[in-house]
Amino acid sequence: MKVAFVNYYYDKDIPIDNYFDEYPTIHGWSKELSELGLKVSVYHRFNQNSSFIKDGVNYFLIKDDKSSYLKWYQNPTFFQNKISEENQDIIHINSFIYSYQACLLRKKNPSAKIVIQHHAERPRYRVKRFLLRNFSSSVDGFIFSSIEIYNDWLKVKSIVSDKKFSEIMEGSSHFTSRNRDEMRIKTGLGGNPVLLWVGRLDENKDPLTVLSGFSKLLRDFPDASLYMIYSEEKLKQQVLSYINQNEFLKNSVRLLGFINYKDICDYYNSADYFVLGSHYEGSGYSLVEAMSCGIIPIVTNIPSFRMITNKGQIGALWNCGDAESFYNKAKEIIQKPLEVESKKALDYFSNNLSYPAIGKKAKNFYESLIGN
Repeated sequence: MKVAFVNYYYDKDIPIDNYFDEYPTIHGWSKELSELGLKVSVYHRFNQNSSFIKDGVNYFLIKDDKSSYLKWYQNPTFFQNKISEENQDIIHINSFIYSYQACLLRKKNPSAKIVIQHHAERPRYRVKRFLLRNFSSSVDGFIFSSIEIYNDWLKVKSIVSDKKFSEIMEGSSHFTSRNRDEMRIKTGLGGNPVLLWVGRLDENKDPLTVLSGFSKLLRDFPDASLYMIYSEEKLKQQVLSYINQNEFLKNSVRLLGFINYKDICDYYNSADYFVLGSHYEGSGYSLVEAMSCGIIPIVTNIPSFRMITNKGQIGALWNCGDAESFYNKAKEIIQKPLEVESKKALDYFSNNLSYPAIGKKAKNFYESLIGN
């Protein structure tokens, strides 16, 4: 089976030497599919032309005359023609933003099965939903990280209901579980237990509700600590103000700020529990990374997190914006045996969220489309 893995967006400032550091998910998916016996080619619009083979996957980085942010109505003809030079069995397009381009590829590749994978995008306006439904109706299948998100799209008629669908996590993690005590010596994290936040400081992630719930938790677990890693700090001043007004939080919360990705695995492996207050996520990369290190999740009860945690059977799910719910669910899971819950997180990651698991699900979906 020949699979074209298609990516229309690129960062115009990324040097080619950093390609795999910036796009680990592309290689993670493609490598696993290749190891399962599929012939995989990655086609990626890029800031320069290059072609090479890595781990059995053919890479075609293609420069054209369009900007890195391709507008929904633009036809990158040169790029589309490159994809169509091969007789593809599956054309896998990343993001519904490029439904129009998918429609054009259908005309050029009538025998191929075309799949669009959801990547957190949200259809907001009636006209956009109409266009999206019209263009995406020409493809053969959809991939969403959660069946609940897929159903939400059906509900607002952003996509048609007569196409095949598969629930597959959009990406995974190459991080591994390491010795907690050794990692804490390296990172300096301490506490009993240690909670870790990895996410933006913004309204959607809702750090203030997490801090409010954590302040309640400190009454029961006074030695607990919360470390916060973030790359965007929109609410940093509000977070600092909230911490400084609470004596318990002042001694128990540390804002670590930005941590280089190559070092962040050490911080995951220094923690016991992972916390986020997200109101919406298309998937949840940081949660998956945490679970790959055996960290127990204490996250919000939203569709993508329900999928990642097996409907809350791994860790604990709490209600968005509800500090009391955070407190109750965190207290409940912390009182359970740490090693047992950590192993459950690791096992579920390996069996359902790792790249080998993703690769098998994707292969099965492709085969269902072409009738093998």
